[in-house]
Amino acid sequence: MSPGAFRMRESKEQLTDRAGVEDRVPGLTVTELQGMLERQEPVTILDVRPEAERREWSIPGSIHRDVYDALRAGDPSALSDLEMPADRPVVTVCAAGRTSQIAAVQLRQRGVEAFSLVGGMKSWSLAWNTAELAAPQAALIQFRRTGKG
Repeated sequence: MSPGAFRMRESKEQLTDRAGVEDRVPGLTVTELQGMLERQEPVTILDVRPEAERREWSIPGSIHRDVYDALRAGDPSALSDLEMPADRPVVTVCAAGRTSQIAAVQLRQRGVEAFSLVGGMKSWSLAWNTAELAAPQAALIQFRRTGKG
């Protein structure tokens, strides 16, 4: 992906493992991710939540790796066997955006262009979009809550 193809926002410094190592991880907002998906830009969304949470709902098209516990425990090899496409950014997702930052740090250490979804699925649950239908004497606009799967 070319630099500047989308606007990214630096997230607050967060602890990246239990040992307290801090790292700055670029964050992507829900609006930015929604825009990328609507424009069909190449992006891989990696969901790192536990399987039970993933079963409840997920971002359409995302891939899943149940590494939440390993990431929270500070396992530096939690994502070491995961192959990621080199031609597109990866957006990591968890429930609230903290554990996905750890995942993004691990991927960046391997040279992957990785970002964390700011606010995680909690923020995604507030995502909305619209659908407009033209009618002979009226316009119908439907507001859809994209984030509720």
